[in-house]
Amino acid sequence: MSEGRSADLPGPWGRWRAGNTGWSPAQAGDLSGRTAVVTGSSRGIGAALVEHLARHGAHVIILCPSEAHGRAAARAVRQRVTAAQVDSAGCDLSQLGQIPEAAERITGLVAGRLDLLVNNAGVAALPRTYSAAGCEMHFAVNHLGHFALTGHLLPALLNTPQPRVVNVSSVLHWLGRCHPLRPHRPRIYQRWMAYFDSKLANLLFTHGLSTWAHTRHLPLRAIAAHPGLVNTSLGSSALHAVGLHRQARLLEWMQTRWHCPSQAAWPLLRAATEPHVTGGEFFGPGGRWEWSGPPVLVRAARRACARRAAERLWQLSQQLTGCPFPSLPAGPGK
Repeated sequence: MSEGRSADLPGPWGRWRAGNTGWSPAQAGDLSGRTAVVTGSSRGIGAALVEHLARHGAHVIILCPSEAHGRAAARAVRQRVTAAQVDSAGCDLSQLGQIPEAAERITGLVAGRLDLLVNNAGVAALPRTYSAAGCEMHFAVNHLGHFALTGHLLPALLNTPQPRVVNVSSVLHWLGRCHPLRPHRPRIYQRWMAYFDSKLANLLFTHGLSTWAHTRHLPLRAIAAHPGLVNTSLGSSALHAVGLHRQARLLEWMQTRWHCPSQAAWPLLRAATEPHVTGGEFFGPGGRWEWSGPPVLVRAARRACARRAAERLWQLSQQLTGCPFPSLPAGPGK
């Protein structure tokens, strides 16, 4: 993403072995007094990241569609982590009308000061489905809901000295093609291409948010991360639901051969806590094909950094979500 440190990094096909970067979760440091929100965190890598952050002293809010699942996940973390500060809130990110109320509840839980927002929630391999607002469901949940949530939480983020937003993408964004005019309503639909496109949109949003904050001299930093290939039910559950059991079993076999959610959350944790990080940088596993391994800076596809594509996506997202980002005056930034 960033033109600086990551410019000369290899693509995922250029990684054949995991180097020892020396980074471990212990380097996340003391997060006491920090507040964080992690979306899609009642299970999978989101739940693992909540536990990592709680172990380091952060006050973490679990955000997921089901309030009951969120409360259960919070109880599970408190049972494993002594004195963990974990709360939960409910919000279906595909329902844009729920997001302002969820942001208001979160703002109350963190007393108006939010240090970290991790946009992790995601869906994959769904049949052609549209949200209530008429947007393709992968785009609606994986990108648009997070765009709106970030905008509505902006006052709480800017009420802290070093706010950070981490957008969770995928190594498979390299296969995405974000349509410049109507990414929310593709004419030709293919379930995996819709997922790849939404993961490319996550990186374009990171680029756009970093530029938006920089030109307004705001301390907000937007970082991206991807977990590699993880042993979760993402994708396989949707395939089973529509009777594509052979595809689902193949995906499950591949996922079980790589790392568990706790290890897959390391790139997200590093992106969330690395002190010397530049807006727009991208973290992922440093092992073979970026599917697993220690967290390192990784390279994004060139189209994920395209300025015009990021601007078009930003403008469309503002229109579709009701402009949650204020029109602050721009400074003389880059």
